[in-house]
Amino acid sequence: KQWYQRRVAITAGTKKLNWSQIPVKNIHKTTFWAKTKEQELENPDLFGSLIETFAQKATKESAAIKELPKKKVKELKVIDPKASQNFGILLNSSLKNLTFEELRTFILRCDDSSLSPSVMESLLRFLPSNEDMASLRLLKDEYDELCPAEQFAFVLSNIPRIEPRLQAMVFKKKFYEEAKEIKPDLTYVIAACEELKTSEKFGKCLELILLIGNYMNSGSRNAGTYGFKLNFLTKLQNTKAQDNRTNMLHFLANTLEQRYPQWINFKDDLKNLEKARRVSDDQLSKQLRGMKKSLTNLKKELDFHKTPDSIDDRFGTEMNVFLEYANEEYEKLEATYTNMGKCVAEIITFYGEDAKKTNAEDFFSDIVTFCNDFETARVENAKMKEAKKREEKQKEMKEKEKRRKEQKDKERKNFIIDEQGEGEGVLDDLMDALKTGQAYNRDNRRKQ
Repeated sequence: KQWYQRRVAITAGTKKLNWSQIPVKNIHKTTFWAKTKEQELENPDLFGSLIETFAQKATKESAAIKELPKKKVKELKVIDPKASQNFGILLNSSLKNLTFEELRTFILRCDDSSLSPSVMESLLRFLPSNEDMASLRLLKDEYDELCPAEQFAFVLSNIPRIEPRLQAMVFKKKFYEEAKEIKPDLTYVIAACEELKTSEKFGKCLELILLIGNYMNSGSRNAGTYGFKLNFLTKLQNTKAQDNRTNMLHFLANTLEQRYPQWINFKDDLKNLEKARRVSDDQLSKQLRGMKKSLTNLKKELDFHKTPDSIDDRFGTEMNVFLEYANEEYEKLEATYTNMGKCVAEIITFYGEDAKKTNAEDFFSDIVTFCNDFETARVENAKMKEAKKREEKQKEMKEKEKRRKEQKDKERKNFIIDEQGEGEGVLDDLMDALKTGQAYNRDNRRKQ
């Protein structure tokens, strides 16, 4: 676009204005920027003032711009560029505060205080192949000529059995966290099963629902039912009342409120149910299987570490202590998990359902959903009662006002009738007096 050109070029060392440029393709002949004539404002004094006011501070070395010598990049000898890049990222982030020797010592001593599971897992992912590590170990005399990534890989390759060491350290670090997470989950489920089995309030509520259902189903194929699957509890709201505003849950809540208030707070008996429904049996089983496999692998690995490889090598000592503790903890967790499975099977069977075909998470979730929907129905009932009270009060006030007006109109009519009656009485007396002559006698007496 020949009509557009950059007109001013300032090369002095001033601060820069951080604006957003209008792309050249957006500047047409009719735009404002195509018509500007800023070159007419060029002035040496103006530019001098700009340089003086907004000059960049000179560096300590020199205010002049110097061309820095380019660093000579060392070529990779063994590992591939991708592995080098991965190591570089790790060295400039998670491991930037550790020297290669410090990292080596931490791994040999099984000291994970400065190494998170994610860092150790990254090291495992980025480890060179056994062949590459063997090649790296041959470059001991050329260490200084290696690039930082290969120097780092060289240090790792000289740690005996580096891969199983890191795997064991990751397992140890994660074991405490996983065990801490699993214990309460097992406890929640066992406690929830006990609550469902012993809650009299919840049981009475189910009895009431069974009674209502059998009464309503009289004469149908579902009449005379001895029990129902608990997933039906989530469908109670599907049975609408005649007003089409309320449903069976509202009716149930009202019935308990009015007739059996001692059972209405059955949800309070099921405090662990909400947490229990979030526990995944599949996930627990997977975690425990993973623990068992890792414990087996660690036990096998310890056979290679009966004698330390160096003064810093404490793998055998540290991991034997950990293995003893972890075995005991795993056995407790496994026993509790087995007990949990029995409790779940028993509670499902207790309510007449097939434990093999019924998913525990769904079973608990259906009851939690019912509890929450029931509480919602209670709240809605209370709101409807309040609305009805306000409506009745307004109706009563209108009736009262109507009666007041009617009484007032009646009193007004009676007053008019009374006044008319008094006027007619005076006229009657006067006419009688004229007829008898008494009116004239009164006038004569006044004259005398």
